[in-house]
Amino acid sequence: MSAFSVVLLVCGVVCALALLSALVLILVTRDVLSRAVLADMVFYSMLAIFLIWTFANQTSIAYEIAILAALAGGVLPTLSMSRMISRGRR
Repeated sequence: MSAFSVVLLVCGVVCALALLSALVLILVTRDVLSRAVLADMVFYSMLAIFLIWTFANQTSIAYEIAILAALAGGVLPTLSMSRMISRGRR
């Protein structure tokens, strides 16, 4: 294993632990707003794991998928979070 592979493995483990902790917190917490924030954390940690995987396994469309997910995942959760906080009022 090269040094880069070790770094990718450590990054993947850290992201996986963050993903699992967010999933546990979603199940434990009762607050709707906290669940919404944790759902965003789950999405972004899955996106980070995908990007880590693409560094080790090259495909032709991997980065386009990540950019699309970041754009859609950056705008839509922000809008839904603002709706949840304002309770649907405009």
